Amino acid sequence: MRAETWQSPPLRATRWHDPDRQEEGQPMGSVIKKRRKRMAKKKHRKLLRKTRHQRRNKK
Repeated sequence: MRAETWQSPPLRATRWHDPDRQEEGQPMGSVIKKRRKRMAKKKHRKLLRKTRHQRRNKK
């Protein structure tokens, strides 16, 4: 293939959460790993807060 006719593939927009990244086997960055852990913790706390009255009234 000659250099004049070759075109680079279109660039994808990068996102914080890219599900394709895991499937491609690329290692996850430490910043993203920490962010995912923090978001999971917040989600769990939100769930606990939402169901607190149900757990308290259960006897």
